Amino acid sequence: MDDPRPTELEQLSIGHLMRMAGREVEEDDADAPVPFLVALHQRPVREVFERAAALLNDGDATRRILGVRILRELGEQQPDGCRPFTGETIPLLRDRLRRESEPDVLLWIVSALGFHCAREALPEIAALAWHQDARVRFHVAANLTRLVDLRAVDAAAADALIRLCHDDDADTRYYALYAATREIAGMNVEQVTTLTAELMSDPDDQISTMAVSHHQAIDTVRRYLNEQDPGRVFDPEIRAGEYDDMIGPILVGLACEGGVAEIRDVLTEEISRGFGRVSPHVDTTTMAQRLVTWWRKENTAS
Repeated sequence: MDDPRPTELEQLSIGHLMRMAGREVEEDDADAPVPFLVALHQRPVREVFERAAALLNDGDATRRILGVRILRELGEQQPDGCRPFTGETIPLLRDRLRRESEPDVLLWIVSALGFHCAREALPEIAALAWHQDARVRFHVAANLTRLVDLRAVDAAAADALIRLCHDDDADTRYYALYAATREIAGMNVEQVTTLTAELMSDPDDQISTMAVSHHQAIDTVRRYLNEQDPGRVFDPEIRAGEYDDMIGPILVGLACEGGVAEIRDVLTEEISRGFGRVSPHVDTTTMAQRLVTWWRKENTAS
């Protein structure tokens, strides 16, 4: 059967779409299109929300998954991360999360809370980093960055991420390490240094390569900041780590393909945050140029 055209989907009733979307979820084929589920996402009306919400308490796990997957992407996401029913959806999903025992459902709840940027659900989701099901742990690793303050990561979330970096599953380790080194600027640099040292010998080539590269990058940026001494505080005897809080934001900015202007802004913000102001003698533009040039040279594919 050919996939229905968008114009055909628009003419179908919500009840019909629900039935067909249910079949899509039952088939559980990650590579197959789900046009009926997508059509429901594109109808962010009260009836769709209420029908999906009711499914969260269904006795059948597949029906609960359908409810979660509808709520996960119901309506377009706005710049602030919210969707039309986010305010009502998050409490429902958190309640279901506390009561849910089926891993197949749990992983979709974790994903849905991530899609809604539900920071209030961080404690419950971070705790799932120790869940016995590998698929649940993978979804925690894949969604934590949507739930944390990237500049001031919660200690429990950092612990969960480090635990996931040592997971048995290579994909989970990769996602967790990527988050810890390339996305979350507020990770403690000493923890990340230890973490990357531990993962240098990871059996997965991608993970070990990332660990080695980031470990070396931490050392390079630390030495450069100490050399430039923008806060005029460096003393190798007593203040060797004075600029360590700046390393994460700089490396994340570079990993996000920040140019000179963006890295200059990071430097200005971090120097001001740590030392009150940027001295007139500190040339943040030149510092940024050197950092960007170094990063691009190190990360240019051969």
